[in-house]
Amino acid sequence: MIDAIEEALQPIRKSLQADGYDLVVNSFNQGVLAVEIQAGPQACVECLVPKELMELMIQQSVKNLASSVQVQYPVVSEAPH
Repeated sequence: MIDAIEEALQPIRKSLQADGYDLVVNSFNQGVLAVEIQAGPQACVECLVPKELMELMIQQSVKNLASSVQVQYPVVSEAPH
């Protein structure tokens, strides 16, 4: 099942990687998929869609595989001015 989920998430993962992020599956338990968006050192903060939209996109990708999705977003810290 996890292989099917990973395959379903591949288009979103590729899009995120183009902006310096990665999509990691943390767990899949009783139909609940937990994923994390990780920011790389060159991540484009402005390029990341709002968390609610990302959750909808992921839910659509895995709609036949998972009953719900939990998304953890990266903590964005502002650089000192």
